[in-house]
Amino acid sequence: MDIDKDDLAVLTTRMTKEEVDRVHRLLHEWSVGPEDNFPAQLTLLTSAQLLAAASVPRAIADSRKWLEQHFAQYQQQAKANLDSFSSTIKIQQSELNAALLSHARTTQEAAGKIQAQFADAEAVAKRIKNQVYDGFEEWKKAKDDFATERLKLEKERKELAARIQWRDWLWAGLILLGMLAVGIVIGLSIRGHIALKT
Repeated sequence: MDIDKDDLAVLTTRMTKEEVDRVHRLLHEWSVGPEDNFPAQLTLLTSAQLLAAASVPRAIADSRKWLEQHFAQYQQQAKANLDSFSSTIKIQQSELNAALLSHARTTQEAAGKIQAQFADAEAVAKRIKNQVYDGFEEWKKAKDDFATERLKLEKERKELAARIQWRDWLWAGLILLGMLAVGIVIGLSIRGHIALKT
């Protein structure tokens, strides 16, 4: 037997003689056996596979139709969602624009009020500055007047001190003269008294 041409020999090359005999017996039983033997089952299986293989292109076509239909529905739904999203964005954008305009108006009004308050504060600051300047001028004048009055008072004090000193000297002189006069009178009276006794 030519091993290169015998498929069964190739399949059984590593089997023992007993295993090869069993394979031969099994093949013989399959080929001459009853109607539901292996070759009949293999034929049924093959025809079922061919039928299944024949249905594959139709299943692919049906799947493609199903995919196209669902893709079209998805596109319609996506377009509807996109339109809804666009309209929502437009509404929100208009609301945002209105809010921004309102905020800008409010900010402008607040800025106007702040500027008015700054102007008022500046006017008050100018008045305070003028009052402080006037107060400083009055304080300076009062200080100068006080210095002048202090000088006058110091002059008068010195003059008064000089007069008091002259008065004290005058009183001291008068007291001294009075004491001299009393001393003279006493001396004369003692002398006169001594003279009378003698």
